[in-house]
Amino acid sequence: MTRATKLLALGGTLAFLAAVALTIVDIALRSVSTGTVKGAVDLGQLCVMIGAMLAIPYGFMTDQHVAIDLFTGRLPAKVQVALRVFAALLGAVFLAGVFWFSLQQALIEMAGGDRSQTIGIPMGWYWVPFLAGIGLSVFSLVVVGFDLLRNGVPSSRVEEAIH
Repeated sequence: MTRATKLLALGGTLAFLAAVALTIVDIALRSVSTGTVKGAVDLGQLCVMIGAMLAIPYGFMTDQHVAIDLFTGRLPAKVQVALRVFAALLGAVFLAGVFWFSLQQALIEMAGGDRSQTIGIPMGWYWVPFLAGIGLSVFSLVVVGFDLLRNGVPSSRVEEAIH
């Protein structure tokens, strides 16, 4: 699962690079002419949505998200495992709710034929990576929770907390 989410995160990185390249080309065209990249904002937003949502599950799988363990890092390993499992479960439940309500909104917008303002990209193109990223994040958190129950906190994380 970690390898799959890593590949998706690399794809997300390519989407971010596409947004940067698009912006650079747009700025360069504006600098030397009156031309511009039509729909640069719409395309840039789509690339950022894809990039962010494909990277988030990898952050959960590799424990690279922002965490403050000032107090929990000093607790016994079993307590750390219990707290991390609880956090993974709570995160999965929260994101499952986000997924459900976002899906309802996506269906409404797609049924209405909503499109982006500048070049008319169907809003479904924005919703698909968002929903995929949230869904994969829920799945990743469930996998992480079971892994913690089975294997405990990785020793590298325990050593980091001590030092």
